[in-house]
Amino acid sequence: MERCSHAKPFCAAAPPRLSRRRQQLSSNATSPAISTSKTRLPGLNKPAKPPPPSLLSRPKLPVPNTSTATDTAGDKDCAKKPPPEATSAPPSSSGAGDVLRLMDALGLPPDEEVYISLLRDCADAAEVAALHAHVACRCGPAGGLPPPLANRVLLSYAACGDIGAARRVFDEMPARNGMAWATMVSAYSDRCFHHDAMRLFVLMMWHGVRDLTDDGFVHAVVAVLRSCIRLRELRLGKQVQALVVKKGRVCGDIGSSLVQLYCESGGLHTRARQVLAMMMQYHCQEPVPEAAWTSLITVCHRNGLLNEAINIFRDMASAGVPRGSFSLSSILAVFAESENHRGYCGQQVHADAMKRGVDTNQFVGSGLVHMYAKQGRLSDAARAFQAIGGKPDAVCWSTMAMAYARGGRYREAARVMHQMRAAGMNPSEAMTDAVRLACFR
Repeated sequence: MERCSHAKPFCAAAPPRLSRRRQQLSSNATSPAISTSKTRLPGLNKPAKPPPPSLLSRPKLPVPNTSTATDTAGDKDCAKKPPPEATSAPPSSSGAGDVLRLMDALGLPPDEEVYISLLRDCADAAEVAALHAHVACRCGPAGGLPPPLANRVLLSYAACGDIGAARRVFDEMPARNGMAWATMVSAYSDRCFHHDAMRLFVLMMWHGVRDLTDDGFVHAVVAVLRSCIRLRELRLGKQVQALVVKKGRVCGDIGSSLVQLYCESGGLHTRARQVLAMMMQYHCQEPVPEAAWTSLITVCHRNGLLNEAINIFRDMASAGVPRGSFSLSSILAVFAESENHRGYCGQQVHADAMKRGVDTNQFVGSGLVHMYAKQGRLSDAARAFQAIGGKPDAVCWSTMAMAYARGGRYREAARVMHQMRAAGMNPSEAMTDAVRLACFR
């Protein structure tokens, strides 16, 4: 018992002995965190930048008031007014206007070449009006402008479609040269003011304009002949022909316009053939365009003169005129209906088209399919259809389906119609009814 009373009391175990490295780590953990961030140096005081210089005010260019446009037309066909965007135009903020503002701010007066260059870059009537107002402030009204600058202003208004403003510039010119007359006649004809174009051309001839250049004469004559074609004015067209025969200019675009005039007048293909013969006399100066031959072939085909159309095409090939898609497609339509020239003639045209690389054209391909289908050669028609480049149009699909239906291959006809729908084109009701009728037969 005494041993037990003198025993030492129970106490907690001694803490384990740590290494020196761990003691250091534990002491660092219990101590407050030492900031390791570096102290930043105070920034240097940079000198303040001087304020930018004040910009000059942007002056506004004056724009002439074009709301009161005069109407020079006296009939229904020529009672059209200038487009609304040409009559109420805001001040121009384009590149041409910026150039003029910059030159005004720098005190540099623009010369004639600068104005002409800026007028060539104008895209609408508002820009032309702004430049015209700037020119008028510098040089006075249109009557005081130099002829080249006045012609350029007139041409710019006409190209942008503002016929009223173009006519005002034309009327304000004290001395109108040949280029101004030709520009105004062409502008009237291009905008379908055909009566005004013919009146102005007659007035130009009555004034006896002598400084009309070759290009200006060609443009004026082609424009007035185009107006004569649209209005079927054969009387004035014959007078224009007498004028060009007197001047020895029955060639090029003028000759093509005369051929088209007589072809569109109806029953006058003989006169058109005479004009073509006169054009062949001037073949050394200027080759006969393809459009003249194509117009004559088309009118002969329309009147049922198939043999004459074929003879004209032979003359065209003999003259060395390059054949394009329009002439080849026109003669293929003739061969499709001709009973005497089937077979090898159409194959020769097909070979010519392949040689010139136009057999993949849609018009030529459709003509080949139609011709071979009329001849009963469906395999050749299918090959011509597959050779069409790009996406065939509805005419090519319809021609191929009708060829199969008329040839008794009704399943192929139905397959072509389903392929046509799959290509995103719906066959017309007339085509569907024609294919069904051919299948029932």
